[in-house]
Amino acid sequence: MASLRGLFLALAASLTAAWLIGHQNWAAVGLLLLFGRVLCQRDRRTTWLTVGVIVIIGLRCGQLLAQRQAQTQPAGDFTGQLTVQPDAWRINGDLASAVAVTESGSKVQLFLTLQSQAQQRQLQEVTTPVKLNVTGKVEQILPATNTNEFDRRAYQANRGIYNQVTGKAPVLVAQASHRLTDFLHQLRANFSHHMANLPQPLAGYCRRLLIGEQDPATASEMVAVKQLGIIHLFCLSGLHLVVLCGVVRGLFARLGLTKETSRGLLLILLPLYWVVGGGSVSLGRASMMMELQLLGQLVGLRGMLPWAISLLIQTLISPSILLSMGGQLSYLLSFCLTWFEQPSGLKQTLCLSLVSLPPLLHSVYQFHLLSLVINYLMIPFFSLIIMPLAIGGGILYPLFPGLGAVVNAGLILFHRGLAALANLPGTITFGKVPAWVAVSLVLLTMVTWEKRGAVKWLVLGYVVTFVWLHFPLQGEVTFVDIGQGDCIIIREPFNRRVMMIDTGGKLNFQTEGWKKRTNSATDKATSTSLNYLKSEGIDHLDAVWLSHSDADHIGYLPTVLTSMRVERLYVPAGMEKMTKFTKRLPSNTRTQIIPITSQAPGFGGLTILHPFTPGEATNDDSVVLAGEFGGKRFVFTGDLPQAGELAVLAHYPNLRATVVKLGHHGSKTSSSPTFLKQVGARVGIISAGRNNRYGHPNQETLTTLAQLHIQTYSTQTQGMITYRYNSRGGHFITHNTPEQLQLSN
Repeated sequence: MASLRGLFLALAASLTAAWLIGHQNWAAVGLLLLFGRVLCQRDRRTTWLTVGVIVIIGLRCGQLLAQRQAQTQPAGDFTGQLTVQPDAWRINGDLASAVAVTESGSKVQLFLTLQSQAQQRQLQEVTTPVKLNVTGKVEQILPATNTNEFDRRAYQANRGIYNQVTGKAPVLVAQASHRLTDFLHQLRANFSHHMANLPQPLAGYCRRLLIGEQDPATASEMVAVKQLGIIHLFCLSGLHLVVLCGVVRGLFARLGLTKETSRGLLLILLPLYWVVGGGSVSLGRASMMMELQLLGQLVGLRGMLPWAISLLIQTLISPSILLSMGGQLSYLLSFCLTWFEQPSGLKQTLCLSLVSLPPLLHSVYQFHLLSLVINYLMIPFFSLIIMPLAIGGGILYPLFPGLGAVVNAGLILFHRGLAALANLPGTITFGKVPAWVAVSLVLLTMVTWEKRGAVKWLVLGYVVTFVWLHFPLQGEVTFVDIGQGDCIIIREPFNRRVMMIDTGGKLNFQTEGWKKRTNSATDKATSTSLNYLKSEGIDHLDAVWLSHSDADHIGYLPTVLTSMRVERLYVPAGMEKMTKFTKRLPSNTRTQIIPITSQAPGFGGLTILHPFTPGEATNDDSVVLAGEFGGKRFVFTGDLPQAGELAVLAHYPNLRATVVKLGHHGSKTSSSPTFLKQVGARVGIISAGRNNRYGHPNQETLTTLAQLHIQTYSTQTQGMITYRYNSRGGHFITHNTPEQLQLSN
């Protein structure tokens, strides 16, 4: 009865937090059903405890929401003193980032432009807290601006961070401190500095497995790990803690300490290690559960009680604990291992993989069929071989560099093997499973754990969800917020055809020497356009149209071609021979490249209006496309200047368009009033980056649109813009409002 009561209370806390903090309406329904189940128990004590938990967690959520509102600052100038722990700094050329603490005690995300190479070295080597006087700008952290994009504002808010400061600090002052927490952060910083001298990937392994720090140098190696679904092995979690505690217990035994003394020391060391290990959700869950297990050996806690008490405490501390995939998988898998009778070997791995699949599909949208087998083989191999060798090789490297070199060579071969496996066929792009569907599939999976007859219902649930995601009744024309660039996705109903116009891209203004920044392993297309396509269950494109050769229109082409199967690639005639284009093509691409002019046949409902002749793929040669979707006529103009627009009108005097994608990001060099008036435009779409250096969109263009009474949408102020349609017509949807982005419309 105690275990069941603990389960009810933990679930009541989690559902209350999901409803109030995560705004998940299904959680409110689940809470009502749970409370009804509690009432059926006819146990007054359980009923009142459940009510108490709901009230306490509700008050805690209200406190956090009020705190979020009180601490969120409007955009403006910032001048003030900040303190940063030594292990918080991340240095990339002349950019330093960290979580900092203000004089009032609130946390902010800091982005610091470094003033000199000496300042860069100081932060790279710092081992004590740093105080700095910063001048710059303060603003809210930008939320997700595309559908299903990672929401950085929500993520940081769950960590108690509501604002970001961008600026400079001419003087950085190291501070001596005698607090225990500062000492632990200093210890973590010293570990990090020591490991930075190790060869890669050994350094990255040690940082991940000992202090929970992600090494940017190993980001490319982690891509294969994520594809195979074994990223949990590379993050500090229960597996690592069990291994490390086993080593510590063995050491205590050799020192002649009793079991009781060892337990007492571990009870002290575990919370300290949680700080040194980076304070992650999974490590916190594992540390707390191990603490409760050790206490349970003393006071008799058994069964579900350690799991339930751990979840209750962590939900009270951080109500968003189960809103992250890490928290979901940590508590879900540990629950199954505690609640159900465990099969052995491959069957257990299969059961645990299936129960974790719904939350994975809710967060990452795809999985690899090899994951089931690889997890079964990898867990013992990783815990018995990879972890001990990597940690031992890293710690002993200063004394035995030869041993460390051998271990490093073995890790390189290990990663090559994982990369080869990840490249094998078997990745299934399922799409984003809604939260309530994911919860339903988890519950169905748990039922099948004990009742084989329920398997058919589980299979039916996956089939219905897959069909629902992959064959939508509506089509759409979506303008992706990809920054200062263009990227448009066109999907017909039932996904009969899916196309992309331009890929977006970043204009690189390179700096040299110590200021040079290292590009990350992924670009913005990965987190925006491609992430959106995969969340909709799409893994291929029937066509990609490139308007011209500027980097902000084709820069992310390599990422698109390597992440998606692309059937056809249309380019303005002449561009197919240009080095700036051909160098972006992967060596193994099988995509058909088709140079086009206005004489070429269209595809997918799009007609080619421009260029008239082969050229050099400049703005003047921009591809112009027209098509009708949901009863509205669209024209996509690339970066075509006003002279080109008038030339298009001369060739097509009867051209009409309800919606015009304005040329050159709303620049005054495009969007001729004559062109817009003659085609009869009613809606204008601007794709431009926030705070761009060009001043796009220009005021002249906005004035023209207002004078012609053209309704305007802009990715700059409204994020992703989608025209969703069916056979009866359609409507526009924007992902954000200007107020959410702190921008004027």
